[in-house]
Amino acid sequence: GKTPYPWQINVAEAILLGLDCTVIAGTGAGKTKPFIMPLFVQPQRVVLVISPLNALEEDQVSGRQVRRLQPLTYVGRAIPRDGAQSTSMTSPEMCLQHAKFRELLSSPDFAAKICSIVIDEAHCISQWGKDFRPEYAKLGTLRFFVPVQVPFLVTSATLPSPILSEVRHNVHLEKEYTYHVHLGTDRPNIAWFTWTMKGGKKDLESLGSLLLAENTTVLDVPQTLVFFDEINVAIEALKHLRKRSSRVSHPYIQVYHSQRSPRAKKKLLRRFRNDNIRILLSTEAAGMGCDIPNIVQVIQFMVPESLAIWMQRAGRAGRNRQTNARAILLVQPTVFQE
Repeated sequence: GKTPYPWQINVAEAILLGLDCTVIAGTGAGKTKPFIMPLFVQPQRVVLVISPLNALEEDQVSGRQVRRLQPLTYVGRAIPRDGAQSTSMTSPEMCLQHAKFRELLSSPDFAAKICSIVIDEAHCISQWGKDFRPEYAKLGTLRFFVPVQVPFLVTSATLPSPILSEVRHNVHLEKEYTYHVHLGTDRPNIAWFTWTMKGGKKDLESLGSLLLAENTTVLDVPQTLVFFDEINVAIEALKHLRKRSSRVSHPYIQVYHSQRSPRAKKKLLRRFRNDNIRILLSTEAAGMGCDIPNIVQVIQFMVPESLAIWMQRAGRAGRNRQTNARAILLVQPTVFQE
């Protein structure tokens, strides 16, 4: 295995000492390892990881199994018969809405086993907690279900100061008594570009000419993830790109969004991971945490709501640090008029 970085050892030690921790580090920096490391010292204990998306959770579970780290269970809509495993990954809704799960957390026997509670992709507390998924804003109530000495580990690639303050307030983190790591978001293996569009969301030609230039086939395109803010625009882009390419290449262009079935999303991610999809058009559903190392290019179709969102999405590229990756932001003309 790989030797941990000093900051990973420090975070793991802080958790073992019962200190709350906040970790800000770019995608692919190794934020997951400190989740697991305390269990090598206390293998009888449990780490609860709260993560935003089912696909992300299942992807990280399979990834952990492949890398042969500590056993990890994805707790979706039901609790495993033998309770939580040494590392259990679940959602805010499962923690706060599922009566049996809350009962498990409140059980003295189980609560005594909890090593830490990890909130992954913690910027979602601010980004989603107000309306889209209000349970995110209530994650601090987990403090009332577990012993006071259970530390919280909060991680994200993007936590600007105002959002970090909001997260600390929601999760009841006291700045003076929290171990804080900020590694920055620099990704030296990603080259950053902007591409000016001719129009707004209907200007799919800008995307088509960028991806499929003259005499370029889909199979010539490096593995690419394209982000959209609206499902219907992603679907229209799928139609447009397929019209520009031969029918035999259509299976290599796919769309991934929250309205697809769990089975379909899982199948798409597996195909994308195995390089059987060259261009994956996606909404936020694939924007966080899916650790697919062979993505060479990330494109954002139109400027997103914030720079933090773009940094999160662009960070899907070049997870393999040996890959020279690209992040391309397609900018609509109205941005320059504001």
